[in-house]
Amino acid sequence: MPVVPEFSASALLTTWAPDPLLLLPLALLTGYGVLLARHRARWPLWRTVAVVVAALVLAWAVAGGPAVYRGSVQWTGALAVGLTSAVVPLGLALGDPLRLWEQVRGRPVGWVRGRVARVVMFPLLASSLSAAVITAAFTTGWFTSARTHSAPWAALQVTALVTGVLVTLPLLGDELLPAWCGPGLRTAFAFADGLLDAVPGLAVLAAGDSTTGQTLLAVAESVGLPMVFAVLVQWVRADEAEARATDARLDRLERRPGGEAPAPTAVDADPSRPWWESDPRFAGRYGRPHDPARDPAGDPAASPGSPEGGVDGSEARSCSMYARTDEEHA
Repeated sequence: MPVVPEFSASALLTTWAPDPLLLLPLALLTGYGVLLARHRARWPLWRTVAVVVAALVLAWAVAGGPAVYRGSVQWTGALAVGLTSAVVPLGLALGDPLRLWEQVRGRPVGWVRGRVARVVMFPLLASSLSAAVITAAFTTGWFTSARTHSAPWAALQVTALVTGVLVTLPLLGDELLPAWCGPGLRTAFAFADGLLDAVPGLAVLAAGDSTTGQTLLAVAESVGLPMVFAVLVQWVRADEAEARATDARLDRLERRPGGEAPAPTAVDADPSRPWWESDPRFAGRYGRPHDPARDPAGDPAASPGSPEGGVDGSEARSCSMYARTDEEHA
């Protein structure tokens, strides 16, 4: 058995020991590299960097200082589990391996997008499962046994990794959540996940192990803010994409046969009044009574351009334009 140096900060960073769990980061890097080699379109470099960093952190957690000293320094084992369950899954999700895989295949991965997978990966359920597993590991004999035996240690690290990926992949991945889970709800789920991630650390603190509990809390909460920030960035990008789509649709309407659509003319330009009161499309809605003198387009008794209606040609064209726009949207 190799001699382990005396524990220190530098030894924690530089000490390594061979472990079969090193096959995990090696498999991740190999699989991602193969997909990149087969991917024909350009792939963002930062996503590749995120996966490489995640694989290196995973290697350090399963075979580096945190794993080597877990038997003698308990909090290092907690550090290793925290990195595997929180930091590594975040890096893997930022790499978006599922979208890369599907673009290479040319079709969706059915079992990942199936009904069962969607239920298991639903954020609140997945976050609760991950928190429950880590809490159980540290409040039962699982972690104690894992500190000195390889099989429980391997089982704990693999379980922590899988449950962590179930949380981060749908929040940061591509269309793994139901359509009604928009960016705002995803942000709320990310906040909720940050709160649930604190449960294992709080449970260990309540059990009287302050150093191990503080380690779990520090790792979990250090990932919470980046997770929320990443989801907020997705929200901003979704809004920008929606704005571009709306602009393109309006441009197509302006270029439709018959010439450029005239600019809408407000019937009532009083800036002190709400906009919907001056929009002839909303006559009779939102508590606004229909006034034939102001909105002749909605009065069947008055014809555009008639003296009774009091509407000139430009206003009639404006009302006609609104009617055409409503028909096209319908």
